[in-house]
Amino acid sequence: MNKVWQIAPKIPDDFKNQFPEIQPIILQLLWNRNLKTQKEIDEFLLPDYSQDLHSPFLFKEMEKIRKRIFSALAKKEQITIYGDYDTDGVCGTALLYLSFKKLEGQVDYYIPDREKEGYGLNSEAIKIMAKNGTKLIVTIDCGITNEKEIDLANDLGLEVIITDHHTPLEILPKAFAILNPKIKGENYPFKDLSGTGVAFKLVQALLNQVSMLKTFEKWLLDLVAIGTVADLVNLKGENRTLVKYGLIVLNKTSRLGLRALIKEANLSLGNLDTWNINYQIAPRLNAAGRMDQAVTSLRLLLTENQKEAENLAKNINQINTERQKLVDKIFQECKNKIGLEPREKILVLWQENWPVGILGLIASKLVDEYFRPAIALSIRKNDIKGVGRSIEEFNLIESLKEINYFFSHYGGHFGAAGFTLKKKEISFLEKFNQEIKKIAEEKLKDLDLRPKIFIETEVNLPEITWLLYEEIRKFEPFGENNPQPIFLARDLIIEEISNLGKDGQHTKIIVNGGRKMIYFGVGNKSSYLKRGDKIDVLFELGENEWDGMKELEFRIIDLKLSHE
Repeated sequence: MNKVWQIAPKIPDDFKNQFPEIQPIILQLLWNRNLKTQKEIDEFLLPDYSQDLHSPFLFKEMEKIRKRIFSALAKKEQITIYGDYDTDGVCGTALLYLSFKKLEGQVDYYIPDREKEGYGLNSEAIKIMAKNGTKLIVTIDCGITNEKEIDLANDLGLEVIITDHHTPLEILPKAFAILNPKIKGENYPFKDLSGTGVAFKLVQALLNQVSMLKTFEKWLLDLVAIGTVADLVNLKGENRTLVKYGLIVLNKTSRLGLRALIKEANLSLGNLDTWNINYQIAPRLNAAGRMDQAVTSLRLLLTENQKEAENLAKNINQINTERQKLVDKIFQECKNKIGLEPREKILVLWQENWPVGILGLIASKLVDEYFRPAIALSIRKNDIKGVGRSIEEFNLIESLKEINYFFSHYGGHFGAAGFTLKKKEISFLEKFNQEIKKIAEEKLKDLDLRPKIFIETEVNLPEITWLLYEEIRKFEPFGENNPQPIFLARDLIIEEISNLGKDGQHTKIIVNGGRKMIYFGVGNKSSYLKRGDKIDVLFELGENEWDGMKELEFRIIDLKLSHE
């Protein structure tokens, strides 16, 4: 499918005149990120841990929660941390568990089985916790939509503190207290924390009362960085500061499990970035919950035994390999069903016994391939579960709210959601399919649903220097709402072209006086190009080191013949 190239509007002259000392390309990047004042620019380019984080006590119920937890610690009450099974939930659970242990709490954890128990709190787990003596449940990355389950906990004499970041439903659960920046009337100024981020704010409030543990707080930031990046939340504002410092901690992490997993992924400490988290570390941590038990990843993050760390890392790596193969197989089946040009505004696909743990991955790959919202459903023996992913033009959770009578459970946020249908009959599924397609047809009727590439600015190749690259690096860490910059260079003349890699899967193109560009993963798709062709190229900047020599690397994102 041809991609739409969207070039950002050029910066106005008055903005240029306001910052004459900043080179125009960098100024354009700042403008594109809506950073228009000196204060905003300074906070973005120079995040300060001591100044740019909000006080955790801005959460309106934080003091109430702090007192309840310290009461439980003093009385040696059993606390159970109930975490979600994805990377965000697992990292948040590990972070809170380690903190409670540091405070000498009587604490354990519970991570539900994605396949058997599903998302969020469930009644059977609550009954087990009550039977085992739990007095206080603290949720991580879940709970905000579990009204009935929390009523059950209350009836059984348990108190529940919800820490979550997902969009609430109309009626909030009757929990002891709730930490969620998205609930109506919440005072906390930054609304885009991850589940791990919310848990970290709780830990900040607890450790604030124990001055000797302030250093311990910062050593938790590796977990905060992984959870935040993995959950694809906005990487501006407070999240940017957390991830910036979290990457520093991650690159010198002392966690045996993380070190072993990093080694299994053929990575090394010292130069890990958000790309490594997003595509190499987080998928491995997620794989255990998708294909097996998420508690395996939690044990990896908590272990203090070197041999156990190595064994768990190898196991998780193997599970991830199996996950990749299965996802590729099912995704190809989906593409065969859809064809090259889908007619529907939303893709809804289902099959018997698709593993629930990979539905989100299938939906995400469908969104990437066809640039429209997608829902994948698994028809199981006792129910039908669905997971959706979306595009910025379609609010998925709000759309599901319009037809909430189809669901026994549902939850999520703008771009991602999950649900269980009330009935398991195929006819009921088909009715849901019809209704969600009606909604999508109406909301997306006038939109061009082709993949879009956002271009920061058009450049001339002589402008691309090491000095410019070092300025661009100040925009790291890259992520949601702060993407790695993509530039456009027009009318480049191909001087040489050849394939690289074991199977010729990459293409090297030499243009305009020896500039080398690499087009990863295209192979024979570039066979129509030849020497002398004039091309327009979209590229990212990186660096490549070989045999002790560094060079700027131009990574091609897309290209086309000039004046096409």
